[in-house]
Amino acid sequence: MTPRHSDLALPLLLLAACGPAKTDQASKADDSAKGPVTVAIAPYAGGPLKISNDGAGPINASVAFDLATLKVLFPKAKVEQAFLQSGEGPALPIITLEQDNTPLAEIGKSDDGDIGYVRVEAGDARGPKDEQLLAKWGDLGFSLDQCRAGAAREINMTICVRPDAPQVSYVFGVPGWTKAGLPPEAFLKAKGQLNALIWRPAEGAVVGAA
Repeated sequence: MTPRHSDLALPLLLLAACGPAKTDQASKADDSAKGPVTVAIAPYAGGPLKISNDGAGPINASVAFDLATLKVLFPKAKVEQAFLQSGEGPALPIITLEQDNTPLAEIGKSDDGDIGYVRVEAGDARGPKDEQLLAKWGDLGFSLDQCRAGAAREINMTICVRPDAPQVSYVFGVPGWTKAGLPPEAFLKAKGQLNALIWRPAEGAVVGAA
């Protein structure tokens, strides 16, 4: 667990700083008397899993890439360590979540050892505007300038990002599209469907469609 996450204590208690320092002595005395503020993170028990700029369900930027922590955040899920082979490089460590016999999420690790992404491609996932998996590209209000062509794992797919939710990527499958670059808008409207939602912490987020 990195120092950035040392403030995450089980069961689900975050010790948050009291806020900006005040200049007058009376306020400083007040602050020291109060001590840290305790904020509870509600675990995920079931139902829609919300993916937004703030995180994926109970996972946010304060949560460590840690099996024990994620087991507490998802008490009804099967939480397991695994590895993902991507291209010709070494297998990458991931944590997988499964609940009610349905894959719930895949959690990747960043180069710094923190959570790098949370990928959801099954179950009742909801995007920032309550979008659901399998929704049609044409129904979600994207324009081509908010999208880019997928590569590697997302080859032949289309990745879109809303300007007001840069930490959430929408991965659209486009059956029948095997060329380089983005499909024409008419093709996307006819074939594109939402296959996955991916949340990344702010430092790893894709800004716009870059």
